[in-house]
Amino acid sequence: MHAAALPGRMLARLTMPGTGPILAIFLSANIVNLGNLGFNVLFSRWMGPASFGELATLLTLFLAVMATLTALQLAVSQRIAAGADPDLARALARLARRGLGIGLVALPILVLGLSLLDPGPALGLTSPASLLLLGLSLPFALPLALARGIATGRLDARRVILSAQVEMWLRLILAGVAWQAGLGLPGIAAAISLSVLAGLLPLWPLLPGRSAPALPGGLLLAALPFAALQAGQVILMDGDVLLAQSFLGAEAAGHIAALGLFQRIQFFGCFSLAVVLLPAVAAEVAAGRSPFRAAIPVFALYAAVSIPVISAAFAFPDLLVTALVGPAFLPAAALLPTVALAAAAFTLSFLLATYLAATGDRGGIWIVALACPVQLLGMAQMAHSLDALLTAKLACQLALATLLLARAVRRSLVPAPVGAALLSNP
Repeated sequence: MHAAALPGRMLARLTMPGTGPILAIFLSANIVNLGNLGFNVLFSRWMGPASFGELATLLTLFLAVMATLTALQLAVSQRIAAGADPDLARALARLARRGLGIGLVALPILVLGLSLLDPGPALGLTSPASLLLLGLSLPFALPLALARGIATGRLDARRVILSAQVEMWLRLILAGVAWQAGLGLPGIAAAISLSVLAGLLPLWPLLPGRSAPALPGGLLLAALPFAALQAGQVILMDGDVLLAQSFLGAEAAGHIAALGLFQRIQFFGCFSLAVVLLPAVAAEVAAGRSPFRAAIPVFALYAAVSIPVISAAFAFPDLLVTALVGPAFLPAAALLPTVALAAAAFTLSFLLATYLAATGDRGGIWIVALACPVQLLGMAQMAHSLDALLTAKLACQLALATLLLARAVRRSLVPAPVGAALLSNP
């Protein structure tokens, strides 16, 4: 095939019937990414490296909780896409409403526990109220994950997009107003909690209150591999923030947080691809067709995002750091290419592990989970400088991506039998 023909063939793949919702959700996710970029651009300038490091720690904790629930969202979307149980959506609605009620009842206990234990100082947080206010989001997080799973499994692009846009932009606006009003990190935490509720509201009609059957067995078990994958995502991408806070101090953690902004832009620009890759591939497997066909548009979009970002990181590191987080973070600019390569490698690993799971192969997820302690130990051993720490991270990410790519290629050449996918064999 001539190289000149590749763009045309990729475009043809992206415009195949059925890829419209995938492309729409992908574009929406990148608009959300712009909101996230604006969030970090503003707060890195307003807060400075040390305080921005605290905000990064708070966001890492928030993402860890939300990532765990996203595992349930992925399992739900896979089951919904298979269409094997017509009562599943109503059963999930029942679980979501009960979870909301239990969460609201348990919230005062959680607040009291955080007040007594006060884990903030151990995490490098100077404001104890920040964790308390962030905890207000927890009752709404489970219904949000379940409703998004239903909408994504149906490829209901309108609801998925509206929920994501409302959540991101309300978070940005409220957090900015809170900071300018002098409410500090607690005000930002409160804005984050309110944004979770806002993201749930457009999806609430998917959770009807009428009587519903009990949740079928196996769903929580099916979510466990995805929970491992989501936990791996937080540890492998953001573990360096916590290590820098412990080994290198607040200012170094702030520089890591600024660099982490770039990797989050890369990863979350493509995360929506994983969300739609799972039901799309699962549907192909359930129909007895090749899963690789559904994956081609997703990996084409991944390349379309990653290649320009990596190129820009190598060509204009100082310009990007100055433009996005301000001149106070320029000492970290030389490390931007390393971070961009590591983020692209992990994003590929995440997509490949999701693809393998959709075909019934959990091995990719467990490989990601096993990579977590390896990378953390490697970074801890090299934590005498930011350069060494991030080089260790890149080496682990490249090795992980290579291993998963080889496994995915082998899986595609020898496809699993129909019905072997995770959705039908949790």
